[in-house]
Amino acid sequence: DFCLSRGLGDVYKRQALKYRERNMYQNKKQLQFIWIFKPELSDVAKRVAEDHVKWMNETHTKEGEKALIVLNWSIGPEFKEGVETGNIALILTEIYENQAGIDNHFMLAQNNGSYFRDDLDEFAKNCEQRVTIHSSDVIQSM
Repeated sequence: DFCLSRGLGDVYKRQALKYRERNMYQNKKQLQFIWIFKPELSDVAKRVAEDHVKWMNETHTKEGEKALIVLNWSIGPEFKEGVETGNIALILTEIYENQAGIDNHFMLAQNNGSYFRDDLDEFAKNCEQRVTIHSSDVIQSM
């Protein structure tokens, strides 16, 4: 091969790897939850995130067709029209290899109550707003 004989094989391998890394989540499946709440619920929100991560670590696979690829929790102030509202946003993002991973997640969630110090449904009821996206396609990724 001309490229390999000229020592260019490693260059092309690195370029291909960079391309894959840049698009690594494209065509994967994502679920996302956003809770907007008053600051008084911040401690509960942080415990919910911590307990959820513990549960995910103990129950979810990181390989194969049901693989959990990304689990992110973030928290910060809510803004509307560029102005802080005084509320807090808690955002959960999970990316899976495919729909089988999301389906498995919700099946496992049927029996996860013992992992949580706080009632997630009660937390959600006390929130000002909630956005739930159970399954979406990652169409661009970088």
